[in-house]
Amino acid sequence: MPRQGLLSASGTVLSRRRAGEGGLRLTLLLKGQGLTWASAPGAERGRVRLGGGTEPFVWGVFGLYRGRSGGLYMNSVDVAKDMLFLRRRPEALRLAVSWSRLLTRLLMAGHPADDVLANLYWNMTLLAAPEVPVPAVHWRFLRRWLVLWGLAPDLTRCARCGARPERAAWTEEGLLCPDCAPDAARNHPAFTAGELALLLRVAESSVDALPRLFGSLEGRRPTEGREPFAVAARCAASLLEGGAR
Repeated sequence: MPRQGLLSASGTVLSRRRAGEGGLRLTLLLKGQGLTWASAPGAERGRVRLGGGTEPFVWGVFGLYRGRSGGLYMNSVDVAKDMLFLRRRPEALRLAVSWSRLLTRLLMAGHPADDVLANLYWNMTLLAAPEVPVPAVHWRFLRRWLVLWGLAPDLTRCARCGARPERAAWTEEGLLCPDCAPDAARNHPAFTAGELALLLRVAESSVDALPRLFGSLEGRRPTEGREPFAVAARCAASLLEGGAR
């Protein structure tokens, strides 16, 4: 059992709910700690002065106390980034909520996931860029998570023959060209070579470069610049779910 006493860790609030007499139960993702649950007795009624530090998606340094039973209690928050812009962009807020649920479901409690935490932070800040479509940010977050876990398929070659296809279907085996799997596109999402190149470029671009990239895509047909991201994100989420089992 972890030792009793004080600890401090940076991270974010994934979710919160009411608990007991004006208290809160918080789901946190913390550096060096991973997925963590903490209580904040009296925080809902203002007895504990945590300000907006218990709001979902707030980033900061959290002061915690571990009791004799091993439970964690929050006693302070030094807010670094409040992410208030999410409240002004409903589509982005809905996506942040879906990320919170996915992280809570797939991460192992008490095991550090600092690389996933960093991936979450940078992609959440990217949601503030109006030039970048929200589905593209979703794809970027999931693709980079797949890479971190060693689950990302090669988007440039057929998984069987190694050819660079003009069109490929995303299957459980990986991307398959029509020669290797003629009927795969009937039952799986298919992407053109141009779409796959764009997916890879977005996933590998920096946070600073993406707004410029999408600015250069203005005026193109939506199927070339935007729609493939939602489809690819669903494929990536399915891979993550399968890899976590």
